[in-house]
Amino acid sequence: MSQEQEGQELVCGGAPCRCDKGTVPSMLQVTSNQSVWLQGKLVATTLDTTFVPFGTCALKNNQPCVPALLRWEEAFELVTVLTDGCHPLLEKSTIRCAVGGVVSILNTLQIAVPAPPPVAQAEASRTALLGLAPLLLLPDPAKTESTTRNDDHA
Repeated sequence: MSQEQEGQELVCGGAPCRCDKGTVPSMLQVTSNQSVWLQGKLVATTLDTTFVPFGTCALKNNQPCVPALLRWEEAFELVTVLTDGCHPLLEKSTIRCAVGGVVSILNTLQIAVPAPPPVAQAEASRTALLGLAPLLLLPDPAKTESTTRNDDHA
């Protein structure tokens, strides 16, 4: 993945996130969208700011975290989900807490789907396999025998 593409994955509901001032990760809860799905999960948007507290807060002398989240930054602004101002979150998106921490996304929860190999790679694999199993190159004896029988009857 090139540097231009890093952090460009859309974020799914339930994605684990981390506050740099908290002690434990928390899952992003999607509440803004109940109809746009990706790989069987709701797409997270800039209106989603609901988290279970991030453990204790280093800026509050390790008192329990009470997230006071502001506005998501670096969302996918070219796309609107359902209403104006509601944009899908990207892996690189962050949101600041009014207390002073920054929440980032640890995992988008997207599942990688393997792509077929390039044609040249597939052909090289086929050639290598045939080199290991030369019997696959021999004609099928059953087909050869039936052709010979048909030629005998002609």
